[in-house]
Amino acid sequence: MRWLAIICLYFSFYCPLADAKELVRVDVSTKYSDAGKLEVLIKFDIDDGWHIFAPYKQEFGEPLSIIWNSKSNYQILEESYSISKRFNQDDFSFDGYEDVAFYKATLNVDHQTNDLVVNINWQACAEECIPENKTVKIELANSNNFEKNLEQATQYFIAQEYNDKINLISIIFMAFVGGLILNLMPCIFPILSIKIIALSKVDKYTRKKEAILYGTGVVVSMLVVAGLLFVIRLSNPLIGWGFQLQSSWFVAFLLVLFIFLTLLMLDIISFNSGWLSKLSCFKSKNANFNAFMIGLLAVVVATPCTAPFMGAAIGYALMAPVYIYFPIFLSLSLGYALPFVLLACHPSFVCKILPKPGKWMIILKKIMSIPLFLTCTWLTWLLMAQMGLIVSGKNLQWQDYNPLVVEQAIKDNRPVFIDFTAKWCITCLVNKKAALQSDKLANLVKEKNILLLRADATNHSETVAKGLKYYGRSSVPLYVYYDGKSDDYLLLPQILTPNILDEYIM
Repeated sequence: MRWLAIICLYFSFYCPLADAKELVRVDVSTKYSDAGKLEVLIKFDIDDGWHIFAPYKQEFGEPLSIIWNSKSNYQILEESYSISKRFNQDDFSFDGYEDVAFYKATLNVDHQTNDLVVNINWQACAEECIPENKTVKIELANSNNFEKNLEQATQYFIAQEYNDKINLISIIFMAFVGGLILNLMPCIFPILSIKIIALSKVDKYTRKKEAILYGTGVVVSMLVVAGLLFVIRLSNPLIGWGFQLQSSWFVAFLLVLFIFLTLLMLDIISFNSGWLSKLSCFKSKNANFNAFMIGLLAVVVATPCTAPFMGAAIGYALMAPVYIYFPIFLSLSLGYALPFVLLACHPSFVCKILPKPGKWMIILKKIMSIPLFLTCTWLTWLLMAQMGLIVSGKNLQWQDYNPLVVEQAIKDNRPVFIDFTAKWCITCLVNKKAALQSDKLANLVKEKNILLLRADATNHSETVAKGLKYYGRSSVPLYVYYDGKSDDYLLLPQILTPNILDEYIM
């Protein structure tokens, strides 16, 4: 009978060995919290000897899925599942549930809602596998059995909550490290390095005060951007990090800003005359405000960049409830602000390796203007591309991303490589030059007959945004590889090299 079990497991055929009765019974109960939010608890009562799969894709089996379907105004604030169990059956291993499982959700629901519906799908398996589903209309009233089910569910969520806390700590740390690395991006480093040198010439008290104000400006500005993104996502959940760069108006603003900074670095313009003289006066009389605004400027110029570790952290944040969302962005901003604050407060080791102030500082400014000039060139190219004036050349045959094409390629056992990118993503452009246009990738494509798909997020695309969400991310770059042997996929690192491609695409 093993062959029959395997056929059912992979293809979800309805096996004649099973009875027509329900193998899994679903009980939905609800209650309004003290804060006026709707608590929904779904209990799965599973027959002895049977199991259902955990709510994520594995090597085989259909995962438990809970899909909310409503035309009314509602928002899911939090979702959680009871901890799954590891099963070992013959040569297979998988995560799933037996006996009892729970799903809990907290929703913000318009009290006028009358069509809040949840579609529940699962696959019940023993020696054979049977797909089952149930559609439930949620009653917007307190259920008599909610407290009883919640009491039973508590023990199943304790382990899960512990795992979630451990995972959250690692995500917050990743955001912090991503913020640290962000300081080394080419459009940011020149501004900060010149500012550090300038601060080394003022007294210790002023230096520390301005450093703290700069750090405050970074944190406040980053949280404002995060808050703006949070509000926008309430009406369009597919909007992700870097959304502002999909606007040609914002790109034009950045271009003007970077041209101004480049001219300042080259001393082509100065604060010596006209309105610039007045601005210089304002600057000198408002040193505290100036330090804070430099922090804001640092966040603005960071918008084109996604440093390593940032992508995963922000992707997690955008799918998390609000009390997790903002701490992640807070950690990112603290990591971004910390190096400058430390150097400004304790620049002694910088002074040890730098010569005394002199002509070398003028030369350094000229050198630091080079990455700013390159950023201006890139922004000009990006603006022209958004206006349809530039079409990128292609060394390899890339097709536009389409999830249906991916599905068909998987059925045909053909490897697929997906490049989620954007012309405003500096990391994407570096990876393209270093790896995606390399002979290594060309040879791998030829050897393995890899289908190349490019998901371009330069301008807003619903298809690309849904694709990012499917793979658990909200920002680019993202690189996905299917090996053609199964429907499992690999997520490649955000920084690509030919050797990394060779390691992952074997």
